[in-house]
Amino acid sequence: MTARTRPTSRPPLPVRAVVFVANTGLKAVRHRIQRLKVGWRNYRYRARNSWTGRTVWRLAAFAQAPRETRARRRAAAAYTTRIRSAEMSARDGFCLLEPAYFPDIHRVLTVCRELFERKLAAAAGADTSGVERDGQLKVRAAKREHLRNLLGSDDLREHPELVDFALSEAALGTAARYLGTIPYLNRVDLLYSVPRADDEKVSSQLFHVDPEGLSQVKFFINVYDVAETEGPFTFIPAAETARIVREVTGLRRRAGKALSGRYLDDEVAAVGGAGAVVRVTGPRGSAVAVDTSRCLHLGSRVHPGAFRLCLYLQYCASRERGNAFDVDRYRDDDVRTLAVRHSLASAGADVSAPHQMDPAS
Repeated sequence: MTARTRPTSRPPLPVRAVVFVANTGLKAVRHRIQRLKVGWRNYRYRARNSWTGRTVWRLAAFAQAPRETRARRRAAAAYTTRIRSAEMSARDGFCLLEPAYFPDIHRVLTVCRELFERKLAAAAGADTSGVERDGQLKVRAAKREHLRNLLGSDDLREHPELVDFALSEAALGTAARYLGTIPYLNRVDLLYSVPRADDEKVSSQLFHVDPEGLSQVKFFINVYDVAETEGPFTFIPAAETARIVREVTGLRRRAGKALSGRYLDDEVAAVGGAGAVVRVTGPRGSAVAVDTSRCLHLGSRVHPGAFRLCLYLQYCASRERGNAFDVDRYRDDDVRTLAVRHSLASAGADVSAPHQMDPAS
């Protein structure tokens, strides 16, 4: 005769009640903390629109690393005095660049095209039939998104010439001159834009400004020729951006609409901003250096049958999550070491394009 297995007894009702209340309380606390984080991020994002908010940003950034902040500023003053580089407008936050500006642009673009074709071939099962002989790509049906980041830190270690280019006087010097400090080189990437399945504009296809700091510098360098069909990088100079954001915010408040970090074309046009829009079209190698924290911008409005590929460089005045660079490669150069020295500690395993990380959207 086998003994019957006694059913597992449940905890007494009072114990279950205590556990339920504790779990519910923990969930509420976690939810509250998350809401506070989002609220604080959005506050910091919008605070840049006021003098007081900008002052708090500057003081907070300095307080985090006062000695290093001073060292970076002193190094930038000496560095930009001895080099020649393009000068971004302090008022409007951008500078358009011709291909001839970059000494090594043809070699760098060749590397970019080779990487692009290799990535595409790998994604398509080593089928390169969609790449024509002149390097132009036939748009494939296997696309999942309208904008993709193609490079990771491992790719950059295998192709250090791309990081060398980002740390060249032509690029780093322009960023340092504008920001007044030796910035953190945060990202080096290839941005691949393709058409969406429908005409709805989403995410970075709408006007927005980026959340990293009061100022930053991004280069968007056309790897292939770009016309309107390729959905060029499009922006509004900083002075006009400040006016447009202020006036659109006022219109939204008066209409009882929720505030958002994305701005519709109709909203921009309604306050007279359409005439200030700049589109970065041009031959391969043409580029823009732009402060995307101050300039409304969008991109990737690619027409059917086309695509756009940009070499993307990002320089921040504050430490942000980004690529991990080969720091030892630049240890004999004080300026370039400053630009990459914190990259290993700041590296993120899942780094999205910063211009898609608008917390107020």
